Amino acid sequence: MTNSEAGISDPYESEQKRVDLIYGRFDELKNLIKGRLSATRGQKDLNLTSMTERDSFATMYEDRLSLLRAGEYRLVFGKLHMRDGSDRYVGRMGLLEGQNPILLDWRAKAASPFYEATFFDDMGVVLRRHITTENRKVVKLEDELLDLIPEESERALREGLLSGEGALMASLEEARTGKMGDIVSTIQREQNRIIRMPLDSAVVVQGGPGTGKSAVALHRAAYLLYTYRKELEDSGVLIIGPSQAFVHYIDDVLPCLGETDILIRTMAEMLPGVKVNCKDSPLAARVKGDLRMMQVLKAAVKRCIRVPKELPEISVGGVKLELKPEEIAQGQAFARFAGPYEVARRAFVDYMCSLLFSKYEDAAGASIPEEDGDFVKSQIRENAQVRFALNLSWLPLSARWLLDDLFSKPAKLKSLAPWMTDEEAKSLMREKGQVSEGDIPLLDAAMDLLGEDEVKKKGKSPKADEEFAKSTMAMFGVAPGLVSASDLLSSLAPSEQKSVVDQAAGDRKWQFGHIIVDEAQELTPMQWKMLKKRSISKSFTIVGDVAQTSSLGGTRSWKKRLSPVFGKDWTLCPLEIDYRNPREVVEEASKFAKREGLNSEDVKAVRSVEGSFEKVESDKPEKEAVEKLVECVKKFVRSSRGTAALITEKKNADKMAGLVRAALEKEFGQAEADRLTQGGWKSQVAVRGIEDIKGIEYDAVVLMDPPEPQGSGEERKIAASKLYIAMTRPTQKLVIVKRKDPAFI
Repeated sequence: MTNSEAGISDPYESEQKRVDLIYGRFDELKNLIKGRLSATRGQKDLNLTSMTERDSFATMYEDRLSLLRAGEYRLVFGKLHMRDGSDRYVGRMGLLEGQNPILLDWRAKAASPFYEATFFDDMGVVLRRHITTENRKVVKLEDELLDLIPEESERALREGLLSGEGALMASLEEARTGKMGDIVSTIQREQNRIIRMPLDSAVVVQGGPGTGKSAVALHRAAYLLYTYRKELEDSGVLIIGPSQAFVHYIDDVLPCLGETDILIRTMAEMLPGVKVNCKDSPLAARVKGDLRMMQVLKAAVKRCIRVPKELPEISVGGVKLELKPEEIAQGQAFARFAGPYEVARRAFVDYMCSLLFSKYEDAAGASIPEEDGDFVKSQIRENAQVRFALNLSWLPLSARWLLDDLFSKPAKLKSLAPWMTDEEAKSLMREKGQVSEGDIPLLDAAMDLLGEDEVKKKGKSPKADEEFAKSTMAMFGVAPGLVSASDLLSSLAPSEQKSVVDQAAGDRKWQFGHIIVDEAQELTPMQWKMLKKRSISKSFTIVGDVAQTSSLGGTRSWKKRLSPVFGKDWTLCPLEIDYRNPREVVEEASKFAKREGLNSEDVKAVRSVEGSFEKVESDKPEKEAVEKLVECVKKFVRSSRGTAALITEKKNADKMAGLVRAALEKEFGQAEADRLTQGGWKSQVAVRGIEDIKGIEYDAVVLMDPPEPQGSGEERKIAASKLYIAMTRPTQKLVIVKRKDPAFI
């Protein structure tokens, strides 16, 4: 006899009806916006003001549609049955039926019990239900009974309700897709507490691999934008990721969480218009990250203002003008406080040109008429001898030239930085025109010292916008007098206005309402100095693990690194539960970390997976690693949407990629091999260098011939950290293939 025949309601049937109702309302809303967008785009015969309004509304409708499409997947994922008899459904966005909420946005205060209610504090929740859907069909229900009397519990169990770990464990069994998983519904209590901390705080989330640090960071971004939208709408949120691989990995997550107005960058991309084209050695990266480099930059700039011992003879229009060293010194003293270096330099040039004009008048024996004076002044300013003398006295600089000069002359660098060893100074030498990630905060600091932004702003023609407006009026046949150029500019402003993200992306000095830094243990003091300037009020979420530090300039102690930046105004929030890795993998990785003296936390893995760790010694590690990867593909990838990766030293990656591709073709055929390996960072089967996998997870990982950490001190710890990171990438299986050798992990 079925539940329906027995008079007992089927919870699956009941929840399917509710899910259908919610999706029905969702479709109505989507179709309504589509209709409005179509009607808006179809408007014709408009004047300039109406065209602007049309474009603004079209952009608004397009953005709204993008959010709706992103939130459609697993739109509904939770239900709260409250003690007062009401039900609250929780999902990716809020939906109303008339004035009644039929779906709560997961960030709303009314939805917080879905993550925070416990048996000890049920927050008025009787039952919490996790709803799993596939293509809008309810496929799984799991319930936690928080406040039911025994009779009700027995009835609930008779009706087929489940009580347990719910959606969390189910999500752990899901295959990876090359993107960060669907994690809104599996936020746990300790993570949720961090996500919902106030905006006006600096929060440090310390946690080992698999503890959900990145998930917390991304959900906190979405939560803050939802809760503090008014405070953040004009400043926005910045997320700093460790690599382009990580950026690709998370790029779909935030739209699914209901937010798109967030700028995601790596530290290498933090200067608009500047591209990194080389990589520093570990030693060079550490030296460039040292705060003492600020004093080096200041000293280098200061040296470019000097009083020459000899000055050239100056002749303007046949009139000889003498320029004395004391006059140069007087001009420098006058201009020194006019602003940053290049701004002050302009004041110096103006002062000296005025002085030379006075000398010219004295030589002429009379005041020069205004119409002739402008000509003489331009002759003085453009005179090659004048320019040479003034440039010699106050050298024109750019940030790039300054660094190129410093990093091509070891003797000069050492004279400015006596604290550097010869080896450190030598490590900084490079060809002119090269830019590394470590140069970015130095260039930023140099731009501040020089005032390049202010010079560019002053150099812009104030008539450019007006000329554009006039030409636009002529093109549309607008008669002069009917509409002024200023009126036209005013009407064009809304359509020309960029979004907060676009404005922030192009503005070196943009200050954000909140900054999230993932893998923050890798940042140097100079990088922290740069980021601090980009924050309005020290509102940060800092996510990392000091055991995973893989750079010489990185962090081994949060207190030592962050106290100079934030003082005492930061809170450490540890995460101690590993949701990602099987217990067997965690134990092996932890054993290695403790052996190497890494500052790893004692994390507790929530699940055990039989056969999840395998160690193999082989005379032919390359062949063995490829064979093991193919086995993993058969088990974890081809039967699902999972991922598998072979991780090796970066120098071996290209060679191993060729071997893996050949093996996949032999085993599955060319077409299937194409499908598995194409898609860049979305590929289901990949070969990755050991430096490129931080923050990314795979179902199965084959770690090929990992090098045993050598030496001692910080360099050994870095090598060990990289290996520790590689060991903790898999969610299902780790295979370590090692060449037969006494030194074996």
